[in-house]
Amino acid sequence: MYLVADCKLGGRLDVTITQPTKWGQSLLAEERRFRISELLSRQRTVSASELIDILGVTAATVRRDLADLERKGLLVRSHGGAVSKSPTTSFQPSYDTQGRTNREEKQAIAVEAARMILDGDTIFLEGSTTVSEVALRLQHRNHLTVVTNSPLILCQLQRYPEINVMCTGGDLQQDVFYLSGAWAQRSIGEIRVDKAFLGVSGIDPGYGMSTASHAEATIKKAIIKSAKMRIALVDHSKFGKQGFAYVGPVTELTTLITDSGTSPADLKTLKDLGVQVIVAGAKTHPQIAKISKRRRSS
Repeated sequence: MYLVADCKLGGRLDVTITQPTKWGQSLLAEERRFRISELLSRQRTVSASELIDILGVTAATVRRDLADLERKGLLVRSHGGAVSKSPTTSFQPSYDTQGRTNREEKQAIAVEAARMILDGDTIFLEGSTTVSEVALRLQHRNHLTVVTNSPLILCQLQRYPEINVMCTGGDLQQDVFYLSGAWAQRSIGEIRVDKAFLGVSGIDPGYGMSTASHAEATIKKAIIKSAKMRIALVDHSKFGKQGFAYVGPVTELTTLITDSGTSPADLKTLKDLGVQVIVAGAKTHPQIAKISKRRRSS
């Protein structure tokens, strides 16, 4: 199920529960096109018959989707399919579409991230879909201070009286519910937090972390600089990708939390670079709270 939160004036939060979209069911056009873009980022070419099977739609629908993506400069149509136009892309799906993608993996990652958050912490929750799942798991924390650039996370946390919530302000990117710009940068630059949780669009151990938007990349850089512990929440689909805007080297991270779909080779590379790696679902987290406490006292 999906929780859709709508924060009203006066503090009222309307929550709608909907069933997830399955591959075999009718998908929104934007979600179909996002999945086509993801396929092309991994395998460079895709056939129309393959897309018909994967998306569960007609040949006419596939042709319309490919034509739209070609107009956006993301692919070139070929006889019977399409070819990716470049190895990187600035294509940015809507927040709702991002939230639907790899939902179970993001929830598992969020469970591990929430375990790292202790009573009394001051944390930054960046406005990504995986991080918003963390916010939903903080209802039992006490004396917690949360800074965020996400209107959605702000709405999620206003229900919890034991959590002090602060917002950066800034320019709202309405398609992804993300506050950025000079105002947000200035706010982040004037704070220091124990732990920052953030997402990225792409991570490549050699190239580093990246995202689809320069505005978001600038905010992520500021968040990393403001935190004692920098924790990236990255599902397996983000590995090996290079987004439009560079964020920084992976060595700037203290910890990376991912899911079991990430290749062992990628995990080993990160560990060799000194990044603590947590795989959601694996029994590797008993010492997380102790590690966190030691770093706070140091």
